[in-house]
Amino acid sequence: MFAVISPSDTDIWIGGTDRAGRGAPIRAPILQRSFGAVELVFVRRSEASQAIRVFQRGAMKVRFPKVDADEPPEAVLLNLAGGLTGGDRLEFGIRLDERASAVVTTQACERIYRSTGDDATVMGHIRLAPAAKMEWLPQATIIFDAARLKRETHVELASDASLLALESVIFGRTARGESVVSGELSDSWCVHRDGKLIHAECFAIADAIQATLDRPSVLNGHRAMATLRYIAPDAAQRIEEMRAILAGAPEEDATASAASAWDGIMIVRFVAPDSYRLNREIARVLGGFRRKPLPRVWLS
Repeated sequence: MFAVISPSDTDIWIGGTDRAGRGAPIRAPILQRSFGAVELVFVRRSEASQAIRVFQRGAMKVRFPKVDADEPPEAVLLNLAGGLTGGDRLEFGIRLDERASAVVTTQACERIYRSTGDDATVMGHIRLAPAAKMEWLPQATIIFDAARLKRETHVELASDASLLALESVIFGRTARGESVVSGELSDSWCVHRDGKLIHAECFAIADAIQATLDRPSVLNGHRAMATLRYIAPDAAQRIEEMRAILAGAPEEDATASAASAWDGIMIVRFVAPDSYRLNREIARVLGGFRRKPLPRVWLS
């Protein structure tokens, strides 16, 4: 009821026969599609950051929970469509002006359901002006069997801006015995600093997903993964701090992680058997690295 519904502009016809067995066109049902978009702009005024533009359309909404006076504003994105399937599209754009700071997260895990053939698409753009600081901490994306997702995140930031960004993917809900046998995922990041490309990567997997995840060179049988990116002037200086935090994982924890840093970028990879253990480890690591708890919505 909340989504923007976009029927196809043209009729779709499939072959069929009438009651007499004669050839006749049969009109195929037009599937409903949802679309949502959010645009946020934060500025620094009177030694505090605030949102001066909040645009929301269709299935996407944004809420601002109350935070302590000395904390940056926190924006929580919501997809009121309840998940995505083939043909659905979400877009978000976030801009921080000079010296502004903000934390952006999501209300819940995003669910990508079975597709009849089209991709679900998520397009994101983040722009950080000089001395801006942003944390992009969405909750995990859950991929269901036969789902198709194309996601792109484009970042442009100044040389002294800072971005802490998390992306987590869960392949099926293992607690419910689900598995992702087939489908397609294309998840790409492209980062420019002062107009120069400094980081680009794409994780792409298709068709026999479960068999591919079982390979030692991919996830070695794990079903949950995450990437944490810290792009900031002090990224190289904080790499040993991050490695010390990773080394403090409980011995009985089945997650695996590693961190590397170069040219003002730190990349941390996580793999885990399931979403429970992945989320528990991410919460521990982020709490230590940020030196404060995760956004409250993560804990609800």
